[in-house]
Amino acid sequence: MGTYSSATRQGAYEPFELQVARGQVDGHTGIEIFGYSPNIANTATGPMWEGQTQSGGLYTPPSSAAPLVLVSSSASDTTALSIRIEGCGANFVPLNETIAINGTTNVTTTNSFLRINAMYVTNGTNVGTITAKISSTTYAQINPGVGQTQMSIYTVPAGYTFYLSYVQYDAAIGFTSSAYMIAQEYNKDNVTGAITVTHQTVFVQKQEIPYTVQIAHTEKTDMQFCVKSSAGGPLTCSMYAGGILIKNPD
Repeated sequence: MGTYSSATRQGAYEPFELQVARGQVDGHTGIEIFGYSPNIANTATGPMWEGQTQSGGLYTPPSSAAPLVLVSSSASDTTALSIRIEGCGANFVPLNETIAINGTTNVTTTNSFLRINAMYVTNGTNVGTITAKISSTTYAQINPGVGQTQMSIYTVPAGYTFYLSYVQYDAAIGFTSSAYMIAQEYNKDNVTGAITVTHQTVFVQKQEIPYTVQIAHTEKTDMQFCVKSSAGGPLTCSMYAGGILIKNPD
């Protein structure tokens, strides 16, 4: 099959993004990336996620695919509560799994994950902190009552290209002219080994980056939207990024 067409299929006057969201454009999937952290400081840039500390630093993904061990800090999160994990398996192939949590008792995924892009509750509300670990290392976490991970991290699966269209950073604190946030998008291409910083900017309270032309991110690329403060911490920061994942030609 040739390149997947981005021409709309249903309704000439229906917005293209809505048709993608409704699954009406073959090979296209809308991607939304949300990150949040109350632990931003001025030591080193790093992504916003539940495991971030004031020391900052990049997120380190698993070195090889392995089953994930999930557990809650609360016995109230019974087997009636299901968790959806979305990410990549060995060789970065797309991989999803839904698993029932069992309170403070470990449960293990059937599949082996190389990357976790998102993890969320599919029914109900989580009472405790839910973690996903390989050995003793936490790679994803859902905080109590939130219902999903808030990680400014995304890996493009094999066989796809991600087209980034918009990025927004917000800092939930007022800054003076001498204090600001530093934001950057750090990318690692796991095919070529190339490391690039797609954008790097400073902002006070809010920064929006609406790309005139979408930025292509090739398959097997690790993306991390990172921040740090110029003036200590802990400070709270959040981000949102959106775009479209398009299947590569077969």
